[in-house]
Amino acid sequence: MLDAGIDISGLKQMEQALQDISKEIGAKKATGIMTSAIREGAVKYQQGMQRNAPESELARIVKTKSGQKVEIRPGFLKSRIKIRASTNRTGAETKRFGKGVVSLVKVGVFRVPYIVQVEYGTTNQKAQPFIRQAFQKRTNQVVVVINHRLAKRIQMAQRRIAKKNKAQ
Repeated sequence: MLDAGIDISGLKQMEQALQDISKEIGAKKATGIMTSAIREGAVKYQQGMQRNAPESELARIVKTKSGQKVEIRPGFLKSRIKIRASTNRTGAETKRFGKGVVSLVKVGVFRVPYIVQVEYGTTNQKAQPFIRQAFQKRTNQVVVVINHRLAKRIQMAQRRIAKKNKAQ
């Protein structure tokens, strides 16, 4: 699996605002704000992958490891390009979340055993690197979307907190 991460620098004010919000509304909701903003940015990667994913012209029957026969139709690979997001609500280091990891958003082709052969090629088939291309071409767009969405969500949370405190 291609493992790529994005470090967004220069977000000290947003980080401080998230920490202030977490004191008011709780750490779980604050990390949810961050995860949803990152997930919205990941949609750009997903769109890039789906746009450039190769599509076979023929339907074919493939035998699975368990011996079952499965029909693979054109567009199958594109249908497996998904976004998976999770939030470390406990804050503890676990098998899935490393030390200091709060949000984990994965974009890729899930449950397709031949994806490595498509992405990197074989001796009989040339490489069609649609995953790597999406990450190379869309990273700047993703960072802009994450920054915008995170700032917007922080402002909305701050307004809700101010409105709640004003009502009391």
